[in-house]
Amino acid sequence: MSLAHLFLDVFVSPGRALAAAAERRSFLPPLLAATLAALLLAAALLPRLDFDRAALDALERAPDAADVTPHQREEAVASARKLGAVLTVSGSAAGPALSAVGLALFLWVAFRVAGTRPGLRETLAVVSWSLLPRALESLLSLPAALSATSVAPAAVSRLGPWSAGWFVSPAAHPPLLALASSVNLFGLWSAVLLVIGMTPVAGASRSRSGAVVALVCAALVAVGMAAAGAGAPSA
Repeated sequence: MSLAHLFLDVFVSPGRALAAAAERRSFLPPLLAATLAALLLAAALLPRLDFDRAALDALERAPDAADVTPHQREEAVASARKLGAVLTVSGSAAGPALSAVGLALFLWVAFRVAGTRPGLRETLAVVSWSLLPRALESLLSLPAALSATSVAPAAVSRLGPWSAGWFVSPAAHPPLLALASSVNLFGLWSAVLLVIGMTPVAGASRSRSGAVVALVCAALVAVGMAAAGAGAPSA
């Protein structure tokens, strides 16, 4: 199977494609494609991300907000703008690979705990190809990013109606926003691909693979909600 057919089959015949990817232990092509898609979205978003407003909002929520001088505000805004740009570009460049490696390690451990013996490189191959729908999400987000005049950094994950977060008010409690943003059609698509791909790799039943993938995804969502709650301003 050629590389082009492998990319196509992930979307039209995932069982065959993921089995072939696991057999080849192939993970670089989808990671490069996902990184390119993330960088394209970052390039579209960067001039529109409102780091200034986010920095000023953070200052206004600080306990000593009344004592902040205009000079300190300017410095905070300038620092937020520089740091935000660096994090946006570096996150887009390294994010897909780090996400794939991290998720592969979690799944590899979880499947071994569940009594199966998947190979680590085979697991990484399945994860890398299964995350391709998230690359498609980045590409489909480009029109929304290009048409926006200003985008809050926290709203990037809610650019399209395929995320439940798109329907939730930005003023909602941060853990609720994190939960809503995690309910994402492309994320669910990737989860289904993980179940399909890990079933033969782990030598497990489809139901056992589904349970392991669901538990790992639920744990990651819980961590994201806890992180959002920890970063939320106190009442």
